[in-house]
Amino acid sequence: MRILIVDDSELPLRELETLLGEMGHQVVGTARNGQDGITKFRRLQPDVVVMDVIMPRMTGLEALQSIRNYDPEARVVMVCSLNSCSAAFEAERQGAAYFITKPFEKPRLRTIFDKLAKEVDAKTGPKPKSVSDPLNPARTPPLPILKTR
Repeated sequence: MRILIVDDSELPLRELETLLGEMGHQVVGTARNGQDGITKFRRLQPDVVVMDVIMPRMTGLEALQSIRNYDPEARVVMVCSLNSCSAAFEAERQGAAYFITKPFEKPRLRTIFDKLAKEVDAKTGPKPKSVSDPLNPARTPPLPILKTR
C-alpha cells in the first residue's frame, strides 16, 4: 500500500515509517503539518494517510476535513497521544477510518493496516499480470530494479 505520513514530530514519524516499511508498505511521502499534508495528498494520491491530530499551522482534524472534501473515499488513520485522543470522536464523525495511539503498538498497527490493505485491494482489484511477448518487446514487462543499500 502507498502511504503518506503527516506528523510534526520527527521521532514518531520515522518510527511509523520504519514499522510500515517492515510490514511491506511503501511510504510515498511525509509532511510536517496539515497544510503540507493536503498538498502532498493531492499530488501523491496515496492509498492511506496516517495523520497526527495535533500539529502546527493546520490541525489533523482540519486537514482530515479538507482531504475528505477533496476525496470522500480517502482512507485516513488518525494518530493521537493519550492526552489528545478526546478528538477521536470528532475525527470519526468527519470520516477517519481508524485511530492509533502513540506509542505505537505493532500488533494493533498490523491489524489496522492489514484491514486497510484488503480494502484497497478490493477497490482496485487484482493487479494485472503482465505477459512476456518475445515477438513484441513493447509488451515485455521491464526487469525489476534491484536496490542495494
